[in-house]
Amino acid sequence: MGVFDKGAQQADEKLHAVLDPLLVAGETMRGRLLATHSKSFSATVYAIGVTPQRLILQPVDRKLESKGEPITIAPSDIRKSSVDGFGGGLSEFLKADPGDIRIETADHKFKLAALGGGMDQVFTGDAQRDGKQALIEFLYSARKSTP
Repeated sequence: MGVFDKGAQQADEKLHAVLDPLLVAGETMRGRLLATHSKSFSATVYAIGVTPQRLILQPVDRKLESKGEPITIAPSDIRKSSVDGFGGGLSEFLKADPGDIRIETADHKFKLAALGGGMDQVFTGDAQRDGKQALIEFLYSARKSTP
């Protein structure tokens, strides 16, 4: 077990505790991750759950406890989405440290920064990386299904 594995495991356990109660009967979770949505003078950290039917964005505090109401986004709610990095395609984005994930719906605009890949993989662990990949796959799938 590495130096940071215990912290990554504890963070993943907290994500389960925050997100799993928000699932409806029969719904499965494909991935969980933490991401930060930055605004001009503030930031909100979200625990994000990815299911086949929707994204669940639950605001959390610095102790990774729920803070406010969750936001649910179905594929049909997504007007635009993009992944901004330094180029090289999706596989390079998933391995890279920097980059933004943008999601726009009728009610919300998110510019999310999520660790999980590159050097920060040492701190975040596999569950964060897998959650980041599940989110990207969800957005790609939603893009393909919308006219």
